[in-house]
Amino acid sequence: MRKILICFAYKGTNYSGFQKQPNKVTVQSVLEECLNKVLKENVSIVASGRTDAGVHALKQYAHFECENKISLDKLPTALNTFLPPDIRVYFAKQVDSLFNARTSAKTKTYMYVFCKDKIINPMLCDMVTKLDYQIDIDVVKKCMEKIKGTHNFKAFCSSKTNATSFDRTIYDFSLEEKQNYLIFKISGHGCLYNMVRIIVGTIIDIARGRLNISCIDEMFKTGNRGLGGKTVDGKGLYLFDVKYN
Repeated sequence: MRKILICFAYKGTNYSGFQKQPNKVTVQSVLEECLNKVLKENVSIVASGRTDAGVHALKQYAHFECENKISLDKLPTALNTFLPPDIRVYFAKQVDSLFNARTSAKTKTYMYVFCKDKIINPMLCDMVTKLDYQIDIDVVKKCMEKIKGTHNFKAFCSSKTNATSFDRTIYDFSLEEKQNYLIFKISGHGCLYNMVRIIVGTIIDIARGRLNISCIDEMFKTGNRGLGGKTVDGKGLYLFDVKYN
């Protein structure tokens, strides 16, 4: 029995998120169907994390176990032959029996992309979120500094979460202004359900004057989701990368 790690990317527009759900088309269900077809055995994958409906991944990882001895150099090509064009496997490699794509992850980086164009390029309409109001970039950066570090992020996650612990550590949080795009990148050990989308939405609402920056400290203190901003659209969110060492 081999334990295999695959690295893959997907455009999440046509999927009801990553995780398998009854009567839904998800990235996991499509990947497993193709793996079963190529390997000719039933395979279940364990991913580094889940993404919501419409959310994309530039580098997602998952492991699985199989008996098939197919060359791992050939496996990505074989899978990509059957996969739809909005899911692509980059590489596959054998990993140690103790490796786990989810629990072995050290850092996950997410990216959120806003576009300030008055008219969004139709090729990008499912890949970015439109930002059609003025924001104070200096305020944005002050908010980002408050978010970094270890905090109780209960107020920054959806009520649908199954989490029992809300302490999370954000190692880095950056903003790049590139032409008419604002690109947030946030790195941490892991995130709660909707956490990145709520953090970004709260920062934007503060930077446009709808909330006071003090709400961030109050959210950490009280765990009250109602003190924060809106949850921004999933289509601007990407799982950017996962690091295992």
